[in-house]
Amino acid sequence: MNIKDIAEICGLSVATISRVINNDPRVADSTRKKVLSVIEKHNFMPNITGRSLRTQKSNKILVLLPTMDNQFYTSIIEGIQDKAEEKNYATLVAVTNLDQTKELKYLDMLKMNHVDGCISLFNTLDPEKINQLSSKFPFVQCCEKTIGADVSNVVIDNETAVFETTSEFIKNGHKTIAFISGDYYKYSERSREAGFRRAHQQADMFLDEKLIIKHFYKYTDGADAVKYLMHLEKMPTAIVCASDSLAIGAISELKKNDYKVGKDIFVIGFDNTSITEFYNPSISSIAQPRYELGQEAFNLLHQKLINIHSTNKKIILPYKIIHRESTGY
Repeated sequence: MNIKDIAEICGLSVATISRVINNDPRVADSTRKKVLSVIEKHNFMPNITGRSLRTQKSNKILVLLPTMDNQFYTSIIEGIQDKAEEKNYATLVAVTNLDQTKELKYLDMLKMNHVDGCISLFNTLDPEKINQLSSKFPFVQCCEKTIGADVSNVVIDNETAVFETTSEFIKNGHKTIAFISGDYYKYSERSREAGFRRAHQQADMFLDEKLIIKHFYKYTDGADAVKYLMHLEKMPTAIVCASDSLAIGAISELKKNDYKVGKDIFVIGFDNTSITEFYNPSISSIAQPRYELGQEAFNLLHQKLINIHSTNKKIILPYKIIHRESTGY
């Protein structure tokens, strides 16, 4: 099969097929999807320079980010870049803003051989589509994995991290503990909530469902959660936040209402981003080894670049609970 055959099946000109293959932005999304669907169905690999794209290498990798607003990703990208440079790969970073249309458009770069592989720090695709993609192209996940997908990934043990943190609060006498989370990053959110629940169950301590609050990850969401908590019959004495941004918002609102954070109420965040050490009060946080996550993500991808059929690996890196002033240290 050649490009003329693809054009005939699609009912389009050879020139249009060529524009799709070369990722021409002037091509309508509907046309692009139609052509790529036919290409994928017939397992067609366009020959742009006289040799198969299967043997062509761009020496570029793609990193998909959900947002640029979270400084959490900075060290991960550094880890990826450093490892990639060792193997003579350039790193392209694309931000999807949690938009599946954008995500799919960037992933077309894999199919058109504009990049050799992809590391996703978050994606919206279902497990079946992830499995289909990773069976044909080097694709791995970092920090956020798709539940039910069989793909190489590197994460931390989110559930145990929050279980250990919450259990520590309980052992120190806290009887009313709140959990502030987002409601989008399904793997990490579900894991962290599960750890929060398990700590209560193991301690045989009642958990009021009103103390589990789900918003998103903006500072204002942490503040809004505290406003909600202050209207409950009993204010919690400790708050576990699923991100540092939520913790900052929560602490800011507590301070506005004359709560002494680290004395009247304890607050801990998640990720240990740089601001936690310099905020007032300094914020306790569950640290992810972000640079190492990036390094391991590239190592996994490199294995797939060498052999797409290599065994999928699931790597869990260690976390660390760091106490600062917001938990009384």
